[in-house]
Amino acid sequence: METQVDALLFGPGLPATGQRGSLRAAADHIEISWSGSGPIAAVTEADFDGESVTCALGDVAFAEVGFGKPGLELRWTAHGSAGEEVWLAHVLDPVAAAALRKRADWAALPALARLNRQQQRKQTKRLLGWMAVGALVLSPLLLVVLFFTQASRVAGAITERIPIAQEVRLGREAFNAMRGNLKLLDHSPAQGVVADLGRKLTQGSRYHYEFHVVEDPTLNAFALPGGIVVVHTGLLAATKRPEELAGVLAHEVQHVELRHGTSALVKEAGWRLLWAWFTGDFGSTAAAQAAAELGSLKFSRDAERAADAAGFTALVNAGIDPSGMAEFFATMGLQAPDAPGAFLSTHPLSKDREQALRQRLAELPERTFVPLPGSPWPPPGM
Repeated sequence: METQVDALLFGPGLPATGQRGSLRAAADHIEISWSGSGPIAAVTEADFDGESVTCALGDVAFAEVGFGKPGLELRWTAHGSAGEEVWLAHVLDPVAAAALRKRADWAALPALARLNRQQQRKQTKRLLGWMAVGALVLSPLLLVVLFFTQASRVAGAITERIPIAQEVRLGREAFNAMRGNLKLLDHSPAQGVVADLGRKLTQGSRYHYEFHVVEDPTLNAFALPGGIVVVHTGLLAATKRPEELAGVLAHEVQHVELRHGTSALVKEAGWRLLWAWFTGDFGSTAAAQAAAELGSLKFSRDAERAADAAGFTALVNAGIDPSGMAEFFATMGLQAPDAPGAFLSTHPLSKDREQALRQRLAELPERTFVPLPGSPWPPPGM
């Protein structure tokens, strides 16, 4: 089987810049031909007939040629009247060069087989080089995609490695940073009621809890890492009985126990670091700055559902009627349009969460819960 391709030819009597022609490849020889006129030096070991030259395949040497070297050079020496004469055929079309390389009878030649192996190694190195460049260029984007898809898992893994003492210090620093803007009612009857309920819900905890009441009409409550729980008087006033307040406290306590605040802060810091990488502004990425925002960090739907479930169990274990949690969250759901920037902004409610609590209540074995003391209610001193 023969293969014919275009080639740029060099040899005796041909222009120094090359002569366009063709190369015909057979199993045991090659033949180059071109159009034109003029004397051609006589050759003896290469058959010459007009404007063509033939050479035995075994006399041909092979090399790469062309920009990026995707082409194939064929070189051989013939003995003419002027002595040794060098002939070259450059197949510059990569497709045509590849077709010659892949001929089964040619690929078996030691010289061409060696060249093919060298080209494969070069192609592998080039591919790896481009992959390295691509990875360097795309690594920030890949990190963003990775962090976006795995942010909760990554943040959770990091959070588990943060010592409790460091978490407590973080929560304390955050509370001290916001304390100047809070109207604390630390010695009021309301604070006493909140603290008493909190103690019932935190027996045996690894944290030492603090419960604070803040004079603020918004319906809000939040927990800081390490065990600081803050309740607004607006939320206290919205509860109809102590069990509803206990439900809120159980939910907030479980955010601490499950380290949701710390995990959210780690995730927030991760986004800040990625943004700094893109912008080059590393001055605003300190965790201390994010710590001041802990009271307004939003938890994910999964975190809210986890705090609901664990809080429900904590209420039952403490002997407190858990129906108060479902009742209060249902009330908050109805008040969503009228509660901007408060509990619902940082604790987004959803119908499935309320339904899950109702389902837990329906599955709860029949049991009588002793009502919590709460007369008058809401507690005075707010």
